[in-house]
Amino acid sequence: MHFTYKIKSEERVLSLLQFLTKKYTYYSLEDWKAQITKEKILVNGEKAEFGLLLNENDEISFLKEDFEEPFVDDNFSVVYEDEFLFAINKSGNLPVHPAGRYRKKNLTTILQNSGRKSSETFIINRLDRETSGIVLFGKSSLAASRLGKLFARGLVKKTYISYVEGLFPEKIIAKGFLSKDDSSEIRKKKKFSYQKPNNSLWEVDTDFELINTFSQISKIYAYPHTGKIHQIRATLYSIGYPVVGDKIYGYDENLFLKFIETGISENKFNLQRQALHAYRLEFNHPFTDSDIIIQAEEPDDMLSLARN
Repeated sequence: MHFTYKIKSEERVLSLLQFLTKKYTYYSLEDWKAQITKEKILVNGEKAEFGLLLNENDEISFLKEDFEEPFVDDNFSVVYEDEFLFAINKSGNLPVHPAGRYRKKNLTTILQNSGRKSSETFIINRLDRETSGIVLFGKSSLAASRLGKLFARGLVKKTYISYVEGLFPEKIIAKGFLSKDDSSEIRKKKKFSYQKPNNSLWEVDTDFELINTFSQISKIYAYPHTGKIHQIRATLYSIGYPVVGDKIYGYDENLFLKFIETGISENKFNLQRQALHAYRLEFNHPFTDSDIIIQAEEPDDMLSLARN
């Protein structure tokens, strides 16, 4: 796929390398350096150097096929299926849909390559790449529409399992607001607050319940009543119990910045991803009117945290 981008006025003071690493964080600094060295990045149709200063309306172009896709864990299993819908239990290192550098190595593409038609593969709920557990699909546009409305109306009970840092209380009700974290260098980072801030993005509502505690961490259930991006992770981080292994909302966001730059994942619990698992979905079937419970058992990499 040939990709082009025209530089805006506010981006003209940046060097080519600065612009690329800031704009397209799904490729690392080393990825961009390698592509520029190989003369794969063109500016106004000509090969460019690292330090080239960009001007307004300069056109940058490159081929996404020139970038090698990262390793993913493509293990998944079907945990529920009928004539209207199906549910997949995915691993904790697998994107749900094509995005960024994951053009082929994602759950949707893998499913279609395994024989499922795109006309029968409609994603209903999306999980982060590093969140394991249940992804629900409709087998038709009608099924997707009805299932989507159940989620939008809060008629699907969602249960997550997570391991968090610190000794968690028996229960926390976190009803408040998500806003952009202006104190962070990470562009997409959010923060939770009980009082509505001026830069509020969404109203969110999550209940948390303790399962067990260990020496440094706690195992909890999370019940999100709303469904906003990063809701569980940002809320737990903001109330003082970050998810174990979370690069963005963990104890040190510099680990995420290092991961973006080098591709190396580090955390003090030696977990390669965030300890968050979409464990159960409960809803009334929109076609058969039966009560449906779909469950995906906790994966080994998370269970190992309790054994260490």
